[in-house]
Amino acid sequence: MADALEEYAQAVDERLHGVVDPAERLAGGVRLSARMAESCPEIMRILCHGRLGRICAGDGLAPRAKRDVEEGMAAGRFTVVESDGRGR
Repeated sequence: MADALEEYAQAVDERLHGVVDPAERLAGGVRLSARMAESCPEIMRILCHGRLGRICAGDGLAPRAKRDVEEGMAAGRFTVVESDGRGR
């Protein structure tokens, strides 16, 4: 499953190659991933029937999303709002 997730993440990277704005990269990655059920049904089956915790592992999509969020915050593209931990 890790190989399939990493392969998909690399495909997302290739598709977004040249996009320098981290907010646009994150949005593009989210859109592509939302369409994954249609464009990559075999990977979606693996994710749905496998251990979804793998998505948050140190490879695949998670580190790429984290990178884009951190770069977006540093560039002022995202507004950081402190929370009390209860969604407020």
